[in-house]
Amino acid sequence: MMAFAASRVPAPGGELPPAVHDGGARPDRAPCYPVIAALTAAMPQGEAPPDAARLALGAARALGRADPVLSVQAAPLRSFDGALYRTGTGAWTILYGDRLPAPRARFMIAYLLGRQLLGGPGLEFVECADEALMAMPDDESAGGLAYAFAARLLMPLEACRRHLPGAVDLDALAALAQRLGLPLPHVARRWLSYTAQRAVLTLGCDGRPLGTWASETAFGLPAADLAGTHMAWEDGIGIGLSFGPRHGAARAGQRRPAAFPR
Repeated sequence: MMAFAASRVPAPGGELPPAVHDGGARPDRAPCYPVIAALTAAMPQGEAPPDAARLALGAARALGRADPVLSVQAAPLRSFDGALYRTGTGAWTILYGDRLPAPRARFMIAYLLGRQLLGGPGLEFVECADEALMAMPDDESAGGLAYAFAARLLMPLEACRRHLPGAVDLDALAALAQRLGLPLPHVARRWLSYTAQRAVLTLGCDGRPLGTWASETAFGLPAADLAGTHMAWEDGIGIGLSFGPRHGAARAGQRRPAAFPR
């Protein structure tokens, strides 16, 4: 299982450290965009939500690669919830836990596809727990890059903005998650990555913190200035979404560009 220590947590004094945010880097320099564009072009027109398994099985053909994913299937996994294995022929197999609900399985498949496509020649296998996937940090690690890839592949910015045109709260995000057929925690993080609202998202499981993420405009807001709501989700996962004052001052500092903007 992947450790949770790398998740973004409040710094001393109640401030949140800068997150990797969607707005900074230039799209033409993000290496995932040609990959996402090719995969999206290969999808049946109007398919929503995207079929992650079909995308994985057709990725090598769409990208002209010689290391295809030949199998995507449910399996009775117990110590982890998703796995990517290289076969003896150089092809790949993606497994996801047969106990995972469909939305979680869909995101897990897309994440493992991201690990395969972005992993490089030395990659042989990946095993990942679903809880660790929800706590994945926004950084330049292999896991962070694959998470960003999966989020942007399954939740295009235009679709998110179209279905969240007004004020956003946990109920609005839950409705979008149901529409997209994806887990609420990932949808909430996707919205947080581009919103101009001063918002802070927290995830926990059975009282254990999984991670805290802030929108760019919320950097530096003290915890005392935040007010919001909390929702119990599935399997003991708790989600909190807090908002700062509309005109509160954000901390000045250098902005760190996202690995995969927007």
